[in-house]
Amino acid sequence: MRYCLFIFLFFFKALNTLGGEDSLNRKGKNIPLYLGHDYGNEKSTLELLHQPQLAINRDTTWLKIGGAFRLNNLYTHYEGQTFPLGTFLRNEWTWDTWRVNVDAYSEGIQLSFEYRFYPTFNTHFLKYGWLGYRFTENTNLKMGITQVPFGLLPYASHSWWFQLPYYLGLEDDHQMGFHLSHETDSWRLDGAYFVLSEPRGTNEATFGAFSTARYSYDVVPVPGNSNIERHQVNLRAAKNWSGHETGFSFQWHELYNIQSTHSGSHWSAAIHHDGNWGPWNVKAEAIYYTYNDVRNDAGEVLDVVQMGAYGFGTYDVANSAALYVLGLAYDIPLEWGPVSHIQLYNDYTLMQKFTSGPVGPTQEYQKSQQNVFGALVSAGQVYAYFDVAMGYNHPWLTNAFGGNALGTGRGMEYRQPVSALNPTAKDPGWNTRLNVNIGYYF
Repeated sequence: MRYCLFIFLFFFKALNTLGGEDSLNRKGKNIPLYLGHDYGNEKSTLELLHQPQLAINRDTTWLKIGGAFRLNNLYTHYEGQTFPLGTFLRNEWTWDTWRVNVDAYSEGIQLSFEYRFYPTFNTHFLKYGWLGYRFTENTNLKMGITQVPFGLLPYASHSWWFQLPYYLGLEDDHQMGFHLSHETDSWRLDGAYFVLSEPRGTNEATFGAFSTARYSYDVVPVPGNSNIERHQVNLRAAKNWSGHETGFSFQWHELYNIQSTHSGSHWSAAIHHDGNWGPWNVKAEAIYYTYNDVRNDAGEVLDVVQMGAYGFGTYDVANSAALYVLGLAYDIPLEWGPVSHIQLYNDYTLMQKFTSGPVGPTQEYQKSQQNVFGALVSAGQVYAYFDVAMGYNHPWLTNAFGGNALGTGRGMEYRQPVSALNPTAKDPGWNTRLNVNIGYYF
């Protein structure tokens, strides 16, 4: 209730400060309607839009409507085998997603949201949705479901596939709360408080728990393990210099068991660098995270937490690990028919796990890796990702989706839990997926 009261008082004060008649109702004042967006030539502008500076003009009112329709083709080589054409999620064409973007501005107040539909998985949800207020050109407050200010922003990746931190809720995460940012000529400072993770959408029950119907990977409640994320605090500082950004991030949140009422915690920290040298871009990041005293419904301390998204089943994530991220991209402007730009890239992540729980030699936690080599091709309003994604102990690059890959690592029999009879595989090998994602963005 106190959060609702805060929001009401804030907007009442803001509107009184502005004074006068609402610009939406002024006679003779037109409201510009823009269909479509300028998506640029890279993932950072294609997948997460940013408002132009003209939005801060108090007597400007506008509405933008856009979106995308995307098809996806995949061909896999998992566990040493390929699959015939038409095998579900192994070798097929799918309607990946369609999305709707709405952005608006009036009297200093902003609105932005994106809703996504995934027909193949029978899943749909809100990616983000917030109201914002610009105090000055450099200071902005967002309230609602917003991107968490942590690490490389807006993405640690160049590819459609993301980097490995995304699958641990540490890249392009969205939560529900308040985000205040301030920029100077050389610094950007972010502080945020999130009451809860984003609300779930709708999914097909045969794919996974209803709690996994969401865009961001979060700790979600499952039978016997009813933990949720809440009361998250984020601090981020980044310095800009000569086409480069170097920064530090910190994050903390509570893990609350809604059955037992026990509270554990999570904290993570990251240092990052985003550098540009002419057509070259380098993204580098080091992350450490740990989950402390997280327990299941029976009160047992957990060595892994359960994370999920996109309406699929949950999977294990080690309770403590470090991730090392490195991405390299090269831009090639072109005049080749409709093709105007190609960005070549290679994104790599190593995940080194440090479990704090009791494990024997047969259950030693094994590292996870991901490497994506590919290209983003821009042709008018059509954008296509061509990715060769390789995973080593990866939950989604395998013939057995989810599982223990990001926890202990896969067992010798990769479809079964790790045990004394099924020890962790010292060298599980690499799985490969050729992925082509073609989208029309408007």
